Amino acid sequence: MTARDRVAILLGLRIGGAILLAVGLYALLGGAVEGGAGVGAVLAVLGASGAVLVPAILVRRWRTPR
Repeated sequence: MTARDRVAILLGLRIGGAILLAVGLYALLGGAVEGGAGVGAVLAVLGASGAVLVPAILVRRWRTPR
């Protein structure tokens, strides 16, 4: 896997997480998403973790050993 592939994966995860976070916040604030605030909270947490935690874990895992 090349560095370009890794950057593309990280960028996709961050963008996907941000979109999921936005949909979750929309549902949480009373948007027209079936399930209401409960589903919105779950989507917001999953989106935030997808945008922040997962890329950080992958960067640490892909780091070249010293």
